[in-house]
Amino acid sequence: MASAKVSKQHDMAFDGVRVMLTPERATELLEHNQLNRPVKDQHVKRIASQIVSGKWRFNGDTIKISDDGGILDGQHRLWAIIEAKVAVETIIIRGIAREAFATIDTVRAPRSGGDTLSLLGVSRHRNIVSGALCWYLRHRRGVLESYRAPQNRVENSDIEAAFEQNRNIAKAVDKAMRIRRLANPSVIGFVYYVASTRNPALAERMMAVLENPAGVSVTDAFFMLRSHFASGFDPKKRDPVQSIALAFKALNAAHNDLELKHLKWQSQGQVAEEFPRLNIMADKAEAA
Repeated sequence: MASAKVSKQHDMAFDGVRVMLTPERATELLEHNQLNRPVKDQHVKRIASQIVSGKWRFNGDTIKISDDGGILDGQHRLWAIIEAKVAVETIIIRGIAREAFATIDTVRAPRSGGDTLSLLGVSRHRNIVSGALCWYLRHRRGVLESYRAPQNRVENSDIEAAFEQNRNIAKAVDKAMRIRRLANPSVIGFVYYVASTRNPALAERMMAVLENPAGVSVTDAFFMLRSHFASGFDPKKRDPVQSIALAFKALNAAHNDLELKHLKWQSQGQVAEEFPRLNIMADKAEAA
């Protein structure tokens, strides 16, 4: 592997050489750019956020510059370096024919969270585990209800870091897969995992009732939750935020030995409820 080299002269060619690209140098490259394509501000902010937080890593991607100084690939990365005010290690390739622009990124498949987990040794249900980790991160960040907002996007680097600290979520997903025809396994895997870290016995009872409600009272909170999931909707089309809210409410009610006449979460209107907090910590006697 070539060692990192820092340019001392701006007119030096960098073909195949790793360089530390500063905000000042990025500005100079953009000033000479002959291909002023529309800049997607949200994409620039996304990359800049990764750089500032230290999650942006050298991955072999290149800044491609044509023989007349136009930036064929890397414009958003350059703007992100400027916005972040942080130098980034990258590779600059010069002298590419302008006509080659039409072929750039036309056959690249985006990497998914499941692809990231495969490199960490996850061999089963990788995309489902990735989805569960996304819900886990949104819950920790307090953005479940606004998870679709661009600024709340979960990056592959976030999924990688979260999995390293929460490897047992893969086992939770394995268990959630048993009821995949009833409920979204990423959602249930996340709920079960979080519940099991706070009250393992209660989490196990929830999964047992969801899998088989035989002999359980119709006023039982988990029976109510199962009834909601079995209401005829395709699990893939059901609102995941509502499912999480109802699961949290059911867990809270079961923890407090409450019988229910109904299980609902009113998220809109004059009587809108806040998103429920999960309050199911087991005391020492219960844990024993």
